[in-house]
Amino acid sequence: MRSKLAAITIVVSILILCLSFNVSAQQKELRFGYLVADQLHSPAVMIMKEKKMLEAEGFKVTWNEFLAGSYLMQFMTSGEVDFGSGGCVPAIITRGQGVDVVILAGANAEGSSIVVKDTIKKVTDLNGKNVGTPGIGSIQDAMVDSLARGNKIKIIHKAMKVSDMPIFLQKGEIDGFISWAPHPARAVDLKYGYQILTSHDLMPDHQCCVLVSRESTLKKDPETARKVVKTYLKAYKWFLDNQKESIAMMAAATGMKEEVVLDAMKTVKYPFPPHVNMPSVKVMTEGLIQTGKVEKDRVTDLDSFVKGIYKPEILEELLKQ
Repeated sequence: MRSKLAAITIVVSILILCLSFNVSAQQKELRFGYLVADQLHSPAVMIMKEKKMLEAEGFKVTWNEFLAGSYLMQFMTSGEVDFGSGGCVPAIITRGQGVDVVILAGANAEGSSIVVKDTIKKVTDLNGKNVGTPGIGSIQDAMVDSLARGNKIKIIHKAMKVSDMPIFLQKGEIDGFISWAPHPARAVDLKYGYQILTSHDLMPDHQCCVLVSRESTLKKDPETARKVVKTYLKAYKWFLDNQKESIAMMAAATGMKEEVVLDAMKTVKYPFPPHVNMPSVKVMTEGLIQTGKVEKDRVTDLDSFVKGIYKPEILEELLKQ
């Protein structure tokens, strides 16, 4: 009897070990990129990360944080990031460089603001002034270009870390800055300056952040792409249904007061379902071509280029279900 029990114990132990090995073997590695302090623009990514939703789908996730979308695009181009969330402008620029970057879904609309010191009374006062931006290739930098063109003024761009912008403004090293929420609201709360324009003023309902990947990634592993978009939708819906907890999470992640987060959220829109505002993507692409950030020779047909960057098929299939 003892020998039989011992044999059964050994068999059960082997089965458990095999089962554990199979579960581990089935775990797929997933490298996901997101922007620093971007929780208000990409709340679904925040929820996925905090609630370990992708891990629950069987993925072993490496989360990579970037200072701006241009850096995220560099790592995606080199194959070091599989999926990510960032501004649509860096994605457009990278697509214009011949990389097969594609947008899978939208995140937020609008959500950026220009904060200036009190001596700046009107937009034209920014002529010849230093304005902080997240850097070339960001949607905010493109908006400063658009503002300058529209008002026939010259604005000096100063690339810097978004979290440093309020301090640089307070020290007088810049005359204003443009950044994504909640950094503008933080600067106003600290009384370093005031909000002169929001991105709503510059381009109403414009697409801001998006969920991105590469066509080669989708073709190589369509099932993973489908699971990522499905989890993204689930997280987005959770955010909309659980605002109080989401705001608390945003405050904790950014180190800002909940009141500041709430004030910042007034400038951000969260359309659901998260379709991409393609007319605004087209306008942004035109602006990037005009400023030379996308080479005109690489975009022989604007409509075809814009259509090619958006791949909504997975999103639409999941929404039907």
